[in-house]
Amino acid sequence: MLIRVALISFLFVSVAKGQDSVFTAREAIDMALKQNLDIQIAQNDVDITNINNTWANAGLLPTISINATNTEAISNLNQKLNNGNSIQRNNVNNNSLNANLSLSWRIFNGMRVQATKSRFEIIEKMGGIAFKQQVDQVIFDVLSVYYNLVRLNKQVNSTKVIIDLSKERVKIAETRFNVGSGTKTDMLQAKIDLNAQEVNLQNIYKQISTTKASLNNLLKRNPDVPFYAKEEQFRIPPIVLGDVMKKIDEQNYQMLMAFQTKLNIANDRKIIYSQKLPTLTLNSAALLNRTISTAGLFLTNQSYGPNVGLSLGIPIFQSTINKTQLKVNSVLQKQQNLEIESLRSRIQRDLFIAYQEYQNALEAAKIEESNVKLAEENNKISTERFRKLQSNSIELRQAQLSLNEAQDRYINAQYRAHNAATSILYTIGEVSNF
Repeated sequence: MLIRVALISFLFVSVAKGQDSVFTAREAIDMALKQNLDIQIAQNDVDITNINNTWANAGLLPTISINATNTEAISNLNQKLNNGNSIQRNNVNNNSLNANLSLSWRIFNGMRVQATKSRFEIIEKMGGIAFKQQVDQVIFDVLSVYYNLVRLNKQVNSTKVIIDLSKERVKIAETRFNVGSGTKTDMLQAKIDLNAQEVNLQNIYKQISTTKASLNNLLKRNPDVPFYAKEEQFRIPPIVLGDVMKKIDEQNYQMLMAFQTKLNIANDRKIIYSQKLPTLTLNSAALLNRTISTAGLFLTNQSYGPNVGLSLGIPIFQSTINKTQLKVNSVLQKQQNLEIESLRSRIQRDLFIAYQEYQNALEAAKIEESNVKLAEENNKISTERFRKLQSNSIELRQAQLSLNEAQDRYINAQYRAHNAATSILYTIGEVSNF
């Protein structure tokens, strides 16, 4: 009996594979990562932070500029000189050329350049963390939906087993009724139970269709694109609570972001403090000034050459703005430390709960696996007793219900263990290795 059911299930899988595309969980993840728009947006954010993280953007390099002005003018000239002579002429042509190459370089500004560069590096790291977190979120979502499909496929197979057994029960009940050794109610109840299992199977198929649509959405495909999950077993890795607890600070993305925020606040303090320190700026220029006139005291007046100088700025009084900013920064640092402790506590709680669910599901799966074997044997014995007129339909019906429930509990326990393990690995940033 079970061999025939297994063969039917195998043929069902083969037909499905022949009609639909087939892929593993890893292949589904790869497809989702290539198509996911949120990952593409996160990658763009990372690219922006990489571009901004330069010494030039932090203000280290000097600014160099070239300016040139050429002016042509026609004017009436009336000059009286100190020697008594005078010059009067109309429509005098004048040309004035001014050009300069200037350089300004802030040599020291209270270490603000270094602090700004550190800020860019922190922002770049935060962008990288956010990108990895988005990738892991996509992986987690795909795994959750994919293995829910595996669960439903298992329920299809187990329900087919129950349907096959129910058909055999109907056959026996009809035979007993026809020969006058059984009641019609037994036959009718057997048919009712068979119909109920058929309806249950159709409901599972509907759930499979909905689940496939959800997975197609994650893969950025049309919801009705057909496919079949190649994997048929749950993946439940061994997990030790003490080991995962040690990885919270080093691998949990929320904690990593919190630590980077703490560094950013501390770095802001350096930027604020730099406003209290002197600034030293190097200024240099190469000048060319030339004036040409057709009349007047100077027909040509030209000067050119370089100059260089240093300017020193010392802040003397800034009201209480700087002190206020430093005090606020101190409070922000304390607050961030408290938020880190609170976050760590919540993550430890969530990990502990997930681990308890993981252990409970594993234990339940072991027990239910044994129950399935017992229920199969019990159903076999009850079927033979019913066939040999040694029991009534109630006993056989109860045996079949027990087998059905044991199979469902076993499948669900495995699925719970898988989900708990996936949640734990996602929390410690290792779901991509699943």
